[in-house]
Amino acid sequence: MNKVWNIALSLALLLAGLSCKQAQDIKAFTEARYSLQSVKEIKLNGIDVEERIQQRRGFTHEEGDSLLASVTSNSLELSATLALHVALEEQSEEKRNLTITRLKWLLEVEGEDALTGTIEETLVLHEGLNRLSIATPVGLATDGNVPNYTGLSRLITLLGQRVDIRQHLTLKIKPTVKTPVGNIESPAFITVSKPSSLVAFFR
Repeated sequence: MNKVWNIALSLALLLAGLSCKQAQDIKAFTEARYSLQSVKEIKLNGIDVEERIQQRRGFTHEEGDSLLASVTSNSLELSATLALHVALEEQSEEKRNLTITRLKWLLEVEGEDALTGTIEETLVLHEGLNRLSIATPVGLATDGNVPNYTGLSRLITLLGQRVDIRQHLTLKIKPTVKTPVGNIESPAFITVSKPSSLVAFFR
């Protein structure tokens, strides 16, 4: 995790006079390793993507055009259930958790920013496997105030090839953590690892 964020959190904890356990819990999660185990119940603007995968049926041309138009106009909505595994570096006999009040995410395609969004709901993470039902808008990543179409173009090209594109994608998150002195946002994105067993839902 970014050192600047650790310093900010440490100052916040010091000012708040938190107990040793509370301070240790927050520190443990800022240094944790995050990996995405699976993505289920995926819906894009109400279209059941998982059902399409099971039936080996893709989007129609009309649906594809509609979804693409939604992305470029920042009106695409994604809902899904994530299985996110949290591995803490230091083990403890007591249960530890972390409250995230806001979560920005970024999808990179071959190193190029492509899609982004923000989950505006409270998520409570604990050590081990977390099943999180999320809803988020999906928009184009920007370079400054200019939409970055390069990443989206690469994604569309890969999807058109109907191959497993997992090795081309990188998911990053930027959480805002709840503390007694207010919410503190990570100054940088954290890369979420993707295990080889992750189900490919883009084919």
